[in-house]
Amino acid sequence: MTKKELHQIVDSLEPLCQKSCKRLWDHPEVGGEEKESANYFRKILSEEGFVIVNEAELPHAFYAEYGSGTPVIAILGEYDALPGLSQTVSAQKEAVQEGAAGHGCGHNLLGAASAVAAIAVKRFLEQENQEGTIRFYGCPEEELLSGKVKMSYHHMFDGCDMAISWHPMSANMVYDSGYLASASAHFKFYGKSSHAAFAPEVGRSALDAVELMNVGVNYLREHVTSKARIHYTTDSGGFSPNIVPPRAGSWYFVRAPHISEVKEILERVRKVAEGACLMTETTMEMKIDYGCCELLENHAYADLAYENLKEAKLPSYTEEELAFASKLEDTLSGETVENARKLYDTEGLPLAMKVGIRDLYQRNPLTASSDSGDVSYIMPMCLISTVCWPAAVSPHTWQASASAGSSIGEKGALSAARVMAGIAYDLYQSSETREKILEEFREKKVEYRPMYEE
Repeated sequence: MTKKELHQIVDSLEPLCQKSCKRLWDHPEVGGEEKESANYFRKILSEEGFVIVNEAELPHAFYAEYGSGTPVIAILGEYDALPGLSQTVSAQKEAVQEGAAGHGCGHNLLGAASAVAAIAVKRFLEQENQEGTIRFYGCPEEELLSGKVKMSYHHMFDGCDMAISWHPMSANMVYDSGYLASASAHFKFYGKSSHAAFAPEVGRSALDAVELMNVGVNYLREHVTSKARIHYTTDSGGFSPNIVPPRAGSWYFVRAPHISEVKEILERVRKVAEGACLMTETTMEMKIDYGCCELLENHAYADLAYENLKEAKLPSYTEEELAFASKLEDTLSGETVENARKLYDTEGLPLAMKVGIRDLYQRNPLTASSDSGDVSYIMPMCLISTVCWPAAVSPHTWQASASAGSSIGEKGALSAARVMAGIAYDLYQSSETREKILEEFREKKVEYRPMYEE
């Protein structure tokens, strides 16, 4: 079977891809609640002949496996939605259900395309009697930056040789580096309650400790790497102002280019919290929810992905689709549109859907974080993106949600499935290609332990 014939198998699965994109978009589930989404993929993959492997501790995580022998190639799928981003397929902000979740990051497309790619590869292995194993990974809680960290902790990626990943975006690209490493930690402070007017000297305010910690961390910002980000929210405990609060807390995210830097900064944040306890005579408990890694570079794998991005057929758009994309673009600020125009070099053409393949090494900085980075520490992983919304649109917006529910998003998903299937094809066909990628991975590999506390 040629790669072109494999692409034709992917194209024959377009009805399933469209159905899956719409099924998830119509039934959005936030991280930790993806019961129906996970079960949907379990069902279609089981019917295709995959063996479903579940993890008792993670009800919405699984992998579906077909084949035998090596290499064992993983295609990563996600399906969690974002709270509050319910949106109709329209060029105006209009919720399907006010306050409900929506697929503003396009994970309905992500899961659908990955499943279709896995099915196409399965059929290739089956028809060619090709040695090798394909796994589709159903990965929950990506928006919480924790799903794949937990899956790693429970050894769900054991036995895999290489991973393929993608994400809906506003450009057809390959990323050979990206994502900030990140960690989430909760700080709970405990003091002593008292009447704030009658006997304030008796009380020890947990809320004072929270506020002093936040002040200290804000001073700390000057003395960490310039690419680090530190975010926090606070919890006052819900006490009225005339009560010295005996309980209060803060929730911190720390991001940096490398997980080693995140751990270092988080340790300094902990020391600031301990200092706040000393100043207020309170106590503190710190709990790390998770920590996720940056994407570990693998230039050989990125090169392979880039060649497949160039080989795969990219979508064309109808006049109606282009008009819809332009209307979405019109809802954005002029500055946002102009910045995107410069970034994508559209030469005065309307931005919407005019983006071709960008140069591999002309990378966008991925200043967000993803638990996919952890997978790249376990095995070589490549990451691509395809056009699923207009160039000036950002993920986690109602415009992205509207596009993810449209035929534009569905076309981007099918395009991604072609590219991922092609990458897998090359990996199965060439041991030399695999070894080149694995050699680079072994050279860069560092010790990995999931940064997760149950």
